[in-house]
Amino acid sequence: MFDSLVPEYDRFNHLSSFGMDILWRREVAGMFAPGSYVLDVGTGTGDLAKELDSRGARVMGVDFSSNMLDAAREKLGKRPNVSFELAKADDLPFEPRTFNGITSAFVIRNLHHAGILSQCFREFYRVLRPGSQMIHLELSRPPSGFLSWGHKTYLKFILPIIGRVNFGQRWPKNYLAETIEKFPAPTSLCQQMRWAGFERVSHYPLSGGIAGLYVGWRC
Repeated sequence: MFDSLVPEYDRFNHLSSFGMDILWRREVAGMFAPGSYVLDVGTGTGDLAKELDSRGARVMGVDFSSNMLDAAREKLGKRPNVSFELAKADDLPFEPRTFNGITSAFVIRNLHHAGILSQCFREFYRVLRPGSQMIHLELSRPPSGFLSWGHKTYLKFILPIIGRVNFGQRWPKNYLAETIEKFPAPTSLCQQMRWAGFERVSHYPLSGGIAGLYVGWRC
């Protein structure tokens, strides 16, 4: 499914979020110190890796979609501080304590849908150096009120139109809306991070709760 979405993937992300995905990625990248060696999990077409590189980080981007990685390599060119590798998030090909930062954008929701998120968190803990942080950007559901109603309406009626216009028959129908609806509440997700060993775990809602940052530290 992800291989087939590559040509229009970036355009869909920008249109479906009204451009807010760009600002969210910049916020994530700014939370890592220059010189950090950051693992970008599910790097996709490399947008977050690009932001991290622009902030002075060294980046290893991994993804299980070869087409996504091809697009990322083409987009970022020969940047000396960015490299990409085909890998699965629940079985990372790196030595323990390799990175002093781990991040992702719109990935852990898919890992939860696949039933491997707990194993992935354990892998993230394994390859992260002590004293380093993990930050995941993910879509979520506004807690209540008018924004919650508007968000549900958007997912049901407007998002499918944007998806069909962008991808045609390749649009994966209700996948995005269903994975957002079934994604655990922040308190539950943060507990999964603690079970994997992370400390100082926190959740920061973005844009009224339609997205959020999940932060944990390996102390």
